[in-house]
Amino acid sequence: MAICDRPIERPRFSCMLGGVLATVSALPKTIPVIHGAQGCGGSLAQGIALGGSFGTGYAGNSAVPSTNITESDVIFGGEDRLREEMQGVFEVMKGELFVVTTACMTDIIGDDAKAVVDSLAPHPSPVVFLESGGFKGNSYYGYGRLIEELFLQYIPKAEKKDPKAVNIFGLVPGYDPFFRGDLDELKRLLNALGLTVNTFVTNDQTQENLLRAGEASLNIVLSRVYGVDAAETIKKSHGIDYFITDIPLGAVATQVFIRDVAEKFNLEKKAVDELLSAETRNYYTYIDRVTDIVADTDFQNYAVVVANATQALPYAKYLDNEIGWIPAYVFITDDLDEDQQALLRTAFDAITFETKPELVFETDTFKIQQYIEQQNPQFLADEYYPTISPAFVLGSTIERRLAEVLNGVFLSVSFPVINRVIISKGYAGFRGGLNLFEDLIGALLAGR
Repeated sequence: MAICDRPIERPRFSCMLGGVLATVSALPKTIPVIHGAQGCGGSLAQGIALGGSFGTGYAGNSAVPSTNITESDVIFGGEDRLREEMQGVFEVMKGELFVVTTACMTDIIGDDAKAVVDSLAPHPSPVVFLESGGFKGNSYYGYGRLIEELFLQYIPKAEKKDPKAVNIFGLVPGYDPFFRGDLDELKRLLNALGLTVNTFVTNDQTQENLLRAGEASLNIVLSRVYGVDAAETIKKSHGIDYFITDIPLGAVATQVFIRDVAEKFNLEKKAVDELLSAETRNYYTYIDRVTDIVADTDFQNYAVVVANATQALPYAKYLDNEIGWIPAYVFITDDLDEDQQALLRTAFDAITFETKPELVFETDTFKIQQYIEQQNPQFLADEYYPTISPAFVLGSTIERRLAEVLNGVFLSVSFPVINRVIISKGYAGFRGGLNLFEDLIGALLAGR
């Protein structure tokens, strides 16, 4: 994980601890415990909520227990404070799994938090420990490290694999705002193929799903960079192979996704064809219902996509391959190292676009707008110039200003999302593709 060595204006992620807490709060009946300063839990609770009003859940956000260490603990050590906190947590909090995490301050002063937790055994419920000082990486890195430790410390190895079981990784709760809806839809489709699916962080999941994850025959990673290290660790520790792919948005990408997964499991071609035929027919029957308004609207747009490394390319691909828009720029806002950027460039080059957009890696919000203005003559004193018009911006709520500069329309799809509440909606798969199409049209018509 590359640690950013420069200031970032209006970042689209939090520290490592933020990713850990967001993921733990989405796991079933799981309770995080922070060994750190009071400000860590409070600030991160507010930050995580920016993923479409992603709230507390069973014991997350503002309900997270914390040692709330003070200056004296920093000077003399906070291990006694952690011991006291854990005794209280075990007495008051009723969880099926506890995850003890550290913050920057306690990692810096060198508290042996794991030794403290181990000394309190036997525990009323299993405990996973993770050093998660925020300076070690961002929220996406924290997600991956938590998944690794769950498999190394909690999820048992299976002597026999289930030939039809699969785990899905790569979507970070809150920081991928539509994670639940996306995973629900992909689970629905894979269930229809006869597969058993563990998503871990959707509402139907239990601790049993976690404990049986080691029985899976395949891990699907829906990101080119996030969750991949965890999948490699799991392959070594539990013998589960993995498959890396982009999250499929819409009918075209979902057909490819389903066929790829079916091939991995050697599923009967007839059954796969029947499922895809039914789903595709249903998908385009819905699309047919809005052809009149599409035909009567200046529907085709130039698009600017601003999103993280997981979402950016799938959105651009959907806009071009699925609805015939013209993506002009694709901005990836994560702080990535050269190897990660190279992986994404390779994936980008493999996508067939009618008109190839420009791929740009940029973490600074102001520089995204500046880059577009410097590259396009419509912002110069020239009477005759091509314009990015009509324009549509898909990004975070921060990109509302960019849409105004381009005199375009805006839809928030990436973290932070603070202008809409996201409960169960997703953009993945067939149903998600319809949701996205509906939201794009709705945004175009909203000003009428």
